[in-house]
Amino acid sequence: MEITWEDGTRTAYTGKQLRWACPCAECRGEGGSPGRLSRVKTLSDEELRVKDVTLIGQYALQIAFESGHATGLYSFSMLRRLMQ
Repeated sequence: MEITWEDGTRTAYTGKQLRWACPCAECRGEGGSPGRLSRVKTLSDEELRVKDVTLIGQYALQIAFESGHATGLYSFSMLRRLMQ
């Protein structure tokens, strides 16, 4: 996936980068419990391939993976920080 930012900067993301950065509660944890991504060392190829991207308002993208995982909302500020 590639984003061209308002300042003209282009940033390319791999499915692997995006999946391991998923901000959802299942992946990151909630209520003091660790999330799934802190408990696994690998993910299947199906979990690393982006299937669809949906714009959420003007602030985030919802990224769906071929595995069916699609609950993370990736804010544009988070995506920008991801490549720094």
